[in-house]
Amino acid sequence: MKRHLFVIASFAAILMVATAWAETTIYVCSYGGTYNKGLEETMGKPFTEATGINVTFTTFPTYSQMQAQVKSGNIEWDIVECESRMYARGAKAGIFEPLDLSGIPVKDFIEGSVTDYGVGLIYYSYLISYNTDKWPAGQGPKSMKDLWDVKKFPGPRTMKLTAVSNLEAALLADGVARDKIYPIDVDRALKKLSELKPHIRLFWKTGGQSQQIMREKEADIGFVPGGRMMQLADQGVPVSWEWNDQVIVLDYWTILKGSKNKDAAMKFIAFASDPKRQAAFAEWTNYGPANKKAYEHIKKEKAVLMPTFPDNFSKGLVVNAEWYAEHEKAVEPKWEAWKME
Repeated sequence: MKRHLFVIASFAAILMVATAWAETTIYVCSYGGTYNKGLEETMGKPFTEATGINVTFTTFPTYSQMQAQVKSGNIEWDIVECESRMYARGAKAGIFEPLDLSGIPVKDFIEGSVTDYGVGLIYYSYLISYNTDKWPAGQGPKSMKDLWDVKKFPGPRTMKLTAVSNLEAALLADGVARDKIYPIDVDRALKKLSELKPHIRLFWKTGGQSQQIMREKEADIGFVPGGRMMQLADQGVPVSWEWNDQVIVLDYWTILKGSKNKDAAMKFIAFASDPKRQAAFAEWTNYGPANKKAYEHIKKEKAVLMPTFPDNFSKGLVVNAEWYAEHEKAVEPKWEAWKME
C-alpha cells in the first residue's frame, strides 16, 4: 500500500511540474521574417512539444531596448539573440544573466562561441557576390582587392550601411593580413573606402534590401549577406559568390538580467544547442552552426554553402566583437561623417 501511495504521489508531483511548465511562456527576441519562422519550426515548436514550455518569438533586438528593460526591471524578452558586438557590449555592462553551462556540450562548439553569458547559435557572413550575367560563375571578383578594382571589374557596387564589416573589408583590400586587422586603423580603412565610394551606388540596410538590389541588378557586385544570395540563386536569380575574404559574425543566445523565467530560458538554450537542432536551423538559413557536430547531420551539398564549413571558414575573418565593444562609440561619429562627405 505504501509503495502504491508513493507511486501516486510521485505521479502527482510530476503532473504538477508539467502543469507549471505548461503555464510558462518564454519570449525570444530575434531578427524577424523567415529567420524567426525558421527558429520557430526547427527549435520553438519541438521545444514546446518536448517540455510543455511555450515559446513566443518577437523582433527586433537593439542594445538600447535591452539596456532599458534591465534598468527598469520590466523584462519583456527572456532570451535575446545577440550579434557578437551587441553581446560583447552587454556582457561588459552586466545586462545578462550568467548561464548554466552544465547542459551545454562546450567542447563541441567552435572555440570562443560559448562564454559565461552567451551560447553560440549561428555564424553568418558578409561576402562578395556578383551578377553572373556579367561575369560567369567563377570568373567574378575573388577578393576584396578585386572588389576595389573597378577597372578589372567595372560596375556599381552595394555595401552595408554600417561601419562594421566595411572597415575590415577596406583593410583587406589595402593588403592588411587577416591576423593584423585588429586593432582597426579606422582612418586607413576610411581612406581606402573613399577610393571605392564613387562606385557604391547603394548602401543596404537590411538583408532583404541587399537581395532586392542584387535581384533588380541595381548593383553588379555586392558585399552582402551570403545566405541571402544563396536564396536568390535558388530562385533563379543570376548571382554567384566568393568565400575568400568573407567577414564572419557570430550570434549568441543570451538571457536578460532579471528574467523571471531564467530556468525555462536556460532549458531552451540547452535544447537549441543540440547538434541536430543547430543542423536543422543551419539548413533553413544557410548559416553556419556554432556546434561543430551539427555537420554530422547536414548533407554535404548543403554544408559547403555554410560559412563555418571548414574550407570556407579558413578563408574568412571573424569580427572581433571585443574590439567593437571598446571602440564602437568612437568609430560611429567618424563613420557618419565619412558617409556625409
